Amino acid sequence: MVCSIGIDIGGTKIAAGIVQSSGVMLRKEVVPIPTSGQQSIIQQVYDLIQNLRENAKRDSLEPVAGVGIGTAGQVDYGKGVVRSGTVNIPDWNNVPLRSVLSEKIHLPVWVDNDVNVVAIAEKFIGSARGHRDVVCLALGTGVGGGVVADNRVLRGAFGAAAELGHISIDRHGPNCNCGSRGCLEMYASGPGIARMMVEKLRCHPEQELGPVLFEALQRDERMTSRLVFKCYHSGDSVAREVVHELCDALAIGIVSLIHTFNPTIVVLGGGVMEQGEWLKNLVEERVRQLGMRSLVEAVEIAVAAAGPDAGVIGAALQCFMEA
Repeated sequence: MVCSIGIDIGGTKIAAGIVQSSGVMLRKEVVPIPTSGQQSIIQQVYDLIQNLRENAKRDSLEPVAGVGIGTAGQVDYGKGVVRSGTVNIPDWNNVPLRSVLSEKIHLPVWVDNDVNVVAIAEKFIGSARGHRDVVCLALGTGVGGGVVADNRVLRGAFGAAAELGHISIDRHGPNCNCGSRGCLEMYASGPGIARMMVEKLRCHPEQELGPVLFEALQRDERMTSRLVFKCYHSGDSVAREVVHELCDALAIGIVSLIHTFNPTIVVLGGGVMEQGEWLKNLVEERVRQLGMRSLVEAVEIAVAAAGPDAGVIGAALQCFMEA
């Protein structure tokens, strides 16, 4: 079976693998991301590709159809250029990744946004398998988005489409670093959930705090979404308010996306959704109460199922998709 190489460039590491066209990953390597700028990152990516090509040859896995890359930031898919990167990756703006690598390795190279390639993985091997119209939300440090419309990834004029975390669900809401107010990311990301908890705690006297939260505050434990969910399950009333607000905000955002893109499935992934089905069920229950019934009722809401290697697999599968 034909294989390709997938590269997932993250904030702390670069993961790479050999992936069959069926979506099965045969080999994987992970290295820390260099901190000295784009030239070092490109060299590390090149070294990984060469090493995996040698492994493919030795294990009779050739031919390698090409190399697919997923990276955070706005990516000009047509040109293979990272236009605007992320603060987590140093010097990662205006990077001509495709042209530099294709000249070195003499293979076709595809470059796309990291959530777009996760959406590809979900469509091929995950929860969205068999669906032609998909919205994918990655709820983590931020809120990223990917949209598949009629079997094609929606990218926009220069790769900046599907900035779904920055749709505003409340024009009077908190200021977002994008310049807008009340963005979905302010409510449904890990830091957004922690922010809501901290703000609500300022309004609650200590005697109202549940024991799990009280002990965490006594230890000066940093507020995180994980701690909020732990407090929620312990019955803490403040955490329950926060989770209710999270689910309400996320449902409002999802309904707006359903109205916009008319998908048959919305896939929820990222670190926040490691909570799994219970959180998805709360969000879905609220979604069913909102929006145009003809659009909303038939849409499946699902937790991402492509697994922790979705970024590598989706990146590699670019080689086998229509542009």
